[in-house]
Amino acid sequence: MKKIIFIVAGPIVIVSCILLLIIIGCYKDPKIEGANKISQMERTSSSEKIFKQNKDADILCVFGARFYKRVEAQEQYKLMDLKINHELGEVKKEYKDGNIFEDYMATKLQVGTKIFTIQGQMQSELLLVQLGGKYVIYVYQNSKEL
Repeated sequence: MKKIIFIVAGPIVIVSCILLLIIIGCYKDPKIEGANKISQMERTSSSEKIFKQNKDADILCVFGARFYKRVEAQEQYKLMDLKINHELGEVKKEYKDGNIFEDYMATKLQVGTKIFTIQGQMQSELLLVQLGGKYVIYVYQNSKEL
């Protein structure tokens, strides 16, 4: 008698657990959704400010909502002897006019372009981007200063 109850109850327990896992997996945390919306609004606001200054800006978005702009005068940084800290990632999408900026999206860089952080004091202010055999410097654009 006990075996029959276990045989019937076993599949019911397994199905119940699977359904519970599916329900939990589909649940969207409102805090995470809210944070994503705020991050998206920050990216939109920052990119609009940059494009008002220069509609053809060469920018890169990383770290959620931080924008880096290609430095025009690369020579000023050559004396600083910048060293790579680690590979941050690569460009995942190319920005098209009218789109919403996403993390690892760029206006001029091709998908797959490698992005590196640097060592030292200016680590959060500068990024190195590998273009062919050379590295190009991108500088952080503080949205408060735009």
